[in-house]
Amino acid sequence: MSAPPALPAPERLVFLLTTELESGDFPLWEIVWTLNGIAPDAPLSDKIRLARRTASLLVGQYELWRGRWPEGPEEPLTRTEREALAESDEPWYDPEHATLLVWLRHG
Repeated sequence: MSAPPALPAPERLVFLLTTELESGDFPLWEIVWTLNGIAPDAPLSDKIRLARRTASLLVGQYELWRGRWPEGPEEPLTRTEREALAESDEPWYDPEHATLLVWLRHG
């Protein structure tokens, strides 16, 4: 019996997301959803932690924008929204219940 797939390193995950990131605005929750496909049995908390680390690698090349579904991004995050994003897990995996929806937008 083989071991379940492990979560990738943040740099590897950036590489795996390259096509989607280059296609346009990319919602943060899609990072965790991608990880669900790679390592479905990994704990959600580990996926969220990896998503945060991966997004931190991308900030600078990409900007964090808030928006609504299905319209998409509307404007850059405020400082208060950035703080909320750092403290709340829902924007990272559950857009249906999150009060803040965030996209990566090419800067």
